[in-house]
Order: sequence, then structure tokens, then C-alpha cells
Amino acid sequence: MIKNYLKIALRVLLKQRLYTSLNIGGLAIGLTTSLLVLLWVKDEMSFNKFHPNYDRMVKVMLNIATESQTTQTYELTAPPVAEAMKREIPGVVDATCSWQNKAVFTYGEKTNEETGLMADRTFLKIFNFPVLKGNAETALSKPNVILITQKFAEKYFGQTDPVGKVIRIGNAEHCYIEGVLENVPSNSSLQFDFIRSMPDSMSTASWVEVKAHVFALLEPGVNMKKLRDQMKPITKRHMPEFVTGWSYFPYSLNDWHLRSHFENGVYTGGGRISYVRLFVVVAIFVLIISAINFTNLSIARATGRSKEVGIRKAIGAKKSALVAQFLGESFILTFLAGLISIGLIYAILPFFNDFLDKKITINWLDPSYSVSLLGVLLLTSLLAGFYPSFVLSAFKPVLVLKGAGLGNSAGPAWQRKALIIVQFTITSILMVGTGVVYQQIEFIKNRNPGYDQHDLVRIEARELSQVNRYRQARTTLSEVPGVEAFSSASATFQGTFGRNYVEWMNGQQRERNMFAVISGDHNLTSTLKMKIHSGREFSPLLASDSAGVIINQEAARRMNLAEPVGKQIQVNGMEMTITGVVENFHIASVHQMIEPTVILFRPFQTRFFFARINKNGRAATLEQLKEKYESLLPGAIFSYQFVDQEYERMYQSEIQVGTLANWFSAVAIIISCLGLFGLASFSAERRTKEIGIRKVSGASVAEIFVLMNKDFVRLVLLSLLLAAYPAWYMMNLWLEKFAYHTRINEWIFVLCGLGTIIIAIVTVSYQSIKAALADPVKSLRHE
Repeated sequence: MIKNYLKIALRVLLKQRLYTSLNIGGLAIGLTTSLLVLLWVKDEMSFNKFHPNYDRMVKVMLNIATESQTTQTYELTAPPVAEAMKREIPGVVDATCSWQNKAVFTYGEKTNEETGLMADRTFLKIFNFPVLKGNAETALSKPNVILITQKFAEKYFGQTDPVGKVIRIGNAEHCYIEGVLENVPSNSSLQFDFIRSMPDSMSTASWVEVKAHVFALLEPGVNMKKLRDQMKPITKRHMPEFVTGWSYFPYSLNDWHLRSHFENGVYTGGGRISYVRLFVVVAIFVLIISAINFTNLSIARATGRSKEVGIRKAIGAKKSALVAQFLGESFILTFLAGLISIGLIYAILPFFNDFLDKKITINWLDPSYSVSLLGVLLLTSLLAGFYPSFVLSAFKPVLVLKGAGLGNSAGPAWQRKALIIVQFTITSILMVGTGVVYQQIEFIKNRNPGYDQHDLVRIEARELSQVNRYRQARTTLSEVPGVEAFSSASATFQGTFGRNYVEWMNGQQRERNMFAVISGDHNLTSTLKMKIHSGREFSPLLASDSAGVIINQEAARRMNLAEPVGKQIQVNGMEMTITGVVENFHIASVHQMIEPTVILFRPFQTRFFFARINKNGRAATLEQLKEKYESLLPGAIFSYQFVDQEYERMYQSEIQVGTLANWFSAVAIIISCLGLFGLASFSAERRTKEIGIRKVSGASVAEIFVLMNKDFVRLVLLSLLLAAYPAWYMMNLWLEKFAYHTRINEWIFVLCGLGTIIIAIVTVSYQSIKAALADPVKSLRHE
């Protein structure tokens, strides 16, 4: 019997090649899209899970609160927290601290800048970064030792064993290589090429100097809420009396990559998990659209199989057997679509990885891949075939054999219309979502950060910011032809900056809060083209400016100062005078609110040079800057970035999301159009005689065209109306995750609506024009 069912299924599928192709094509595109999304989701969810004890690992975070301000959350903490947790909190197996470290390495003729970590000796006891060469138990326990990755080793030493060799760091420091690590997996939140040993003095470092990432390994079963309560006394016990409002808390390593958006000291549901959820919903939507496509075409072709069903039921076939047969046909189609989809995935995956900067692979030996694929295929098969199988098996044999099959009744007609409405409603939601994502990305890219980032180059100052070298370096580099302005600062203005306590008088009460603090020279505001709101910028002619500060408008608002210029404040206990106020500017992502910021006149405490260069002859200017820099600091690498390009890199995730949203919207439209084309073809075929009669009665080609299109256009219009509110609501929720965001414009709905209608008309026009131009004589002979 099964063999007979397969024969019938294959015969029907080959007989109706157009509809078979549309069904398989739509399902294959939908499955490919959904499976690619699920591969991306699996990769995102796998971050840091290669550590055997990832579920027992926590990252220590810092909340700082004041009575008059909201609580701010920071990832960096004080280095001594690690040692205190091991010593004072039961349930903490071990703890480690580390921070990012950039350094220039030289070995033989090879000199390059690398990014790595400074870490203490317990780092590899908590994290699972396998040591290929060397002793993992004693690694990082001595001063001036370093572990390097395979990639680092091959870059500098080729096939030679690097263990035991000495490599130079900077101009004078040397490190002993005591081991080689496996390359860091791409799904690790910590990315590095080397790990340098940290001085033991970090355990006794200042408790108010927040610069380290602290991680802890817990015993099994430790309660996170209890651990958080146990950490509160540590803060009170070790912090100086003048520090108030600080509290450390544990945050699961499992959440570190995906859940990172804190407001008022509490995680609020944002971070990359928002994108994961968004794309899971999109994958489900695309799969539903594909299934609806299949269902609609199957129901539309039901009348063509009504006699087959009627005869089989008349000779004793049970409804369950017919349902099994039609579900089997659905599974065959889905299986074929799945095979095509796998081929498409292998073809697309390299480009997908390049675009997302991922290393996603498919391991069919891993049950999670094979079982997931079978699950998706089975679910799609059931979604797509369940309803058509019951419609087809419900035909009444007496009515069918008399020529009054179910296909001529009103039932399937309204069902097909309802499915078209659902399909285009989902498609319209995706189109509107794509428009809003595009609008937000453009808003981010074009938002004024408060300074002019174009033609601005940031250069690593290194030792040139030292007192004995700074003036000569500044003079030499600023005189390079093509350099229009030159300055220095301690911040990158793209996320790297310091914080410190600022105190001020609010009426009769003294208040204190943590502000962003930037050290700079007298040209900083003019070089970055910040706008002075009131007061003035620093002057090299006024010695008193060494005790002066420039603040931004947000700092003035936080301090409740209507006329801040001339007012006295304290920065880290030092009495300072406000000499000027600049308009607000971003020093981090626009995902975050603008920080209250204080700029100090401290040119010798800077880390970066900023050069504004002329557009014309940019390459020559950079080459001369490189030559001068290397003459001032022999052996150093001239490391620079264009600020506007770095700004774009900060929002690479949003740009990727926008591009993926465009792809998914296009896929949804293509699948919907495939179904619409099939239904238009069926409608034209079913109304062949009607069209012939109308043409004989004098109907024009235009009238036939309108007749064939109007029903589909009405359905699409209704879909647009139904999609409007859900699209607006969902995209508003998405926009709320941004500290600064655009508003949803009405023109997005208008454009998406017009685009959907035009696409629908173009899709059905071929069949409409073909039917309108057909010979009425042949049409009237049609059976």
C-alpha cells in the first residue's frame, strides 16, 4: 500500500510541474532562511559554553548610586575584589582578575602591535583555554612571563618551538615565553593573542581604581541572590569612608554576551538577546509564510483531485488512509525542499560567515544538528500538509462524482483568501520592520556625536605623552603639512575613558557623583570642533587653567548649575574652577545616555593624539606623520584609526541586523509572490470559460485585467490594514532599547503599502494579461 501511495504521489507531482515547482521552491527558500537564522542563533547562544564550568562562573559587576542620581552599572571593577572574594565568601572556589593590554612585540626583524590580556596566576584555573605547550599549573605565576596563542607563535616563530624564548615588548621590556595556547574560539567573549603575567601587587591595589575584569568560579548549587548579599559587606569593609553608594554584584557568565543592558542598576532585558529573539520570530514568520504558501496551493488544486478522492472513497478508502496519503505527499515535497535547502545553505554559508564575521559550521555528527533539521522538516510538513489533507479527504463522493466537488463551493475560496491575508500580513510586518530598522541605522550613523569625526585621525601616543617627550612630539607632529589641527586626550571618544568623583555644592548641601573624566590639552575642544556653549576653552597662556575644567551640558544639568562658569567643584579631591561649558557629546555608544563629563587640562596624562587632516593629500600626510612618529619613537608602530570609520564599526551589529532584515523581507516577499502567482494561475485556469464569455460579450482586455486583479488587491489592502498596528507596536518595543532613537514615520507604512500592492499586481499581471489576451473560442472549448 505504501508503494502504491508513493507511485500516486510521484505521478501527481510530476503531472502538476508548475505547482510542484512553486511548492518546493517556496519551501526550499523558507527552510534555507529559517535554518540559517537558527544556525546564527545557535552560535550566539553558544558563547562561553566551551568552558566546562560555565554555569558556575560569574563576572563581578559594579553599581554606583547616589541619593540624587540613578544607579550606573560598570563592567570594570577594582583588582583586589578577586582576592577578597576568595578569602571572605564561602562558596567561591577561585577568582581572577584581568584587563586588556595592547603592546608592540619585536622578535628578530618582525615587529607588530598585538592585543591581549594582563592576568593573574589563577586565570587558567577558571577559564578553559588549553595549553598546548608548557605547564598550565604553573603558568603566569612568575613576573615578566607570557603565554601566546598558536596564531601568535606562527606569526613570529613559524614552525620553531617558541617556549623558552624571550620576546621584546615596546622599547625595553622583555618577556619569557612559557607556553602556547590553543587559538581562542570565535564564540568566546574574551578575545586575545597573548596573556601576560600580572604583578602580585594587584591584590593590594586601590579599591577605588576600577580597571579590571574580575571573574569567580563558584561551588555547585551556590544561590546567586545569597552570593549578592554576601558581597555587600566586602564593599563596606574595604572601601574608604568617603566612598558611598558602591556595590559589587555577581552576573552569570552565561548572560554576559547576550544580556548586557542595565538601567538604574538592574538588567532590563536588552543586549544581543533582543536580536536573537527578533530573528527567531523572523525565522518562524518565514516558515509560516512558506507553509501557508504550500497550504494555499494545495487547497487551490483540490478540485483537480476531487474525482480521484471520490472514486477512492466510493470503493472503500477510509478518511485516515487518505489523510496519511496526502500527508505523505506533503512530506515528500518537504523532504525534497529540505535537500535543496541543505545545498543552498552550504553554498551561502561562506558568504554568511564573512558578512557576520562568524565561523559557523555544520557538524552532522552532532545530534543537535540532525535532530533539529528533522524536527524543522517534520514541523514544516505537518504545518503545510495537515489542513490540505483534511480538506481533500473530506470530499463527499456522491457530490464529487456528480461534478459538484468541494472545489466549487465557497468553503475553500474563503479559506484561501484568509490564508493569503495572513501571509501578506506577516510579509507587510516584515517590510515595515525592515523600513524602521533602516531608519534607525541611518539615525545612528547620521546622529551628531557632539564633535566632528570626519577627517579626524586618532594616534596611539604611547611614551610620547610623557613629560619629557610630549612638547617635542606635539610640535613635530602638528607641523606636518596637511595637519590642520592637533591635540591630545586620555579618551578615544568611542568607549575608552576614565571616571572619577566630582563634588559640588547644591545649595547648602555638598553632593558627589561619578562623572566621566578626560585629560586633554588646550586644543582639544577646537581640534574636535566641539561647540562652546558658554565660557571659553583652555589657554596655553594662562597657568591658572591647570586648575580649570571644561564640562558638558549634561554635567551642568546633573549639578543643577544654571550658570556654571566660574563655579568651584572638586575632581578627585582637587579644587577646580569651571572655565567653560561645551555642548553635549558622546564618548560611548548612542545605546547609552550621554555621560556627564569633565575635561581637565592635563596634557601629560593623555594616551592619544588627535590630528585633523586635510582631505586632499591624505595618504601623503599620513605617511609623513608615520615618518615623524617613528623618528620620535624608534621601534614603535605608528598605530592610527580614522574616527569616523571606528564610529561605524561600533554599530556593525546594527548594520548587520539591517542588512539581514532586508534579506528576510525580500525572502518573505518572494515566497508570498510564488504563492500568489500560483493562485493567479489557478484562478485564470478556473475562470477560463467565464473570461471567454465576457470577451464574446464585448469585455475589453483592460476590463478583464481589472477583473482578475481586483480580488487579490483587496486582500493585500486588508493585509496592510491588519499589519499596521502589530508592526508599529513591535518596532516601537525594539526602538526603546536605544537610548536615542528615531520615531516611526507614517511614510514607512505608505511606502510599504504601495510596494506590496505593486508587487502583488506585477505578480498576478502575467496570468491576468495571458487570460485577457486568450482566444475566446479556445476558452469556450476549455474543459
